[in-house]
Amino acid sequence: MATIAVVHPNLMIRGGAESVCMHALEALQSEHDLTLFTFERPDIDELNEYFRTDVVDVQVQVAGSIGPKLRERAGHRFLKLQAALLGRYIRRHEDGFDLILSTKNEFSFETPSVQYIHSPQFAKADPGLDKVDPINQAYDAVCRALAGVDASRIEDAVLLANSDWTAGVVADAYGASAETVYPPVNTSQFPRRAWEDREPGFLTIGRIGPSKRILQNVEVVATLRERGHDVHLHVIGPTTDGEYCDRVRERAAELEFVHVEGAVEYDRLLDLIASHRYGLHGRPYEHFGIAVAELLAGGTIPFAPNSGGQREILAEDPRLLYDSPKEAVTKIDRILSDDALQREIRESFRTDDLPFDREAFEENVRTVVERASA
Repeated sequence: MATIAVVHPNLMIRGGAESVCMHALEALQSEHDLTLFTFERPDIDELNEYFRTDVVDVQVQVAGSIGPKLRERAGHRFLKLQAALLGRYIRRHEDGFDLILSTKNEFSFETPSVQYIHSPQFAKADPGLDKVDPINQAYDAVCRALAGVDASRIEDAVLLANSDWTAGVVADAYGASAETVYPPVNTSQFPRRAWEDREPGFLTIGRIGPSKRILQNVEVVATLRERGHDVHLHVIGPTTDGEYCDRVRERAAELEFVHVEGAVEYDRLLDLIASHRYGLHGRPYEHFGIAVAELLAGGTIPFAPNSGGQREILAEDPRLLYDSPKEAVTKIDRILSDDALQREIRESFRTDDLPFDREAFEENVRTVVERASA
């Protein structure tokens, strides 16, 4: 049994990284002594319900908090600063642990560590870029200094990446190799419904924030309706960015075919996926795309930007990947207009043979941690 510090800034965001943390805790709790270091005290019962996990044996140590009002106003703009401060805090306590497990990106620790990278958070911007915002450069430099980033220590850690694409980004950023371990995805709990019994509507799943391009998705569906398709859109996910969520709700109020669901109970999410035909993801350069994977596993036809790890999920199928909202409309319009093409696409993805699931993720985490703590 190893004494392990699990590092994650805020589980209550309830995104893909938080799913990784909860499933890692579930995978390790029976064999190791776990202490979760975080900035916001998590409601473990609520998270177990949301992620369908059974985390029961973990200590929690809160390193501090920016406060709910500031967090709501700031949205996700201060996440890197939070991570830097948490890394600094952990470095003062790491001597008490055999191993550190970061479930949200890279840090510099002297203690042996396993670090699951969704997107490198402290890598320097490429100086060859034509446009580098000096304010962002300064902010990043402050965060790296606070976190005490040492690239050599990151290279010495056991690095995991949520996709082959992210592994390539890690190699570019740090010259280090990362093993791809796909995040936990529900692939088997969806109610099975015949295609003809599903609603001809779209689901957009994920945190309702600007990076997810929710408003863009709304306009894509609006344009499809203008082209004669009787489709609608459900927007599903935590509302953690107050200003952007207000804009989404205001736009939805103008359109009777847009339904802002917010964060829903897990059974409701499963039912929505099982009862709809299509999914629409808007974020470019998504590092993996758990929402896209769930939409695929649940039997929908999902569409996503032609970049990032989501290309791996969709087997780089050009029919489902788009480079602009205009191209998204063109490709989706074609597929909606052709029942035979829809059937061909659905048959090309076997939902019982996808390369990611929860059991595989947890087994991979146990194996890696055993190897790193030996």
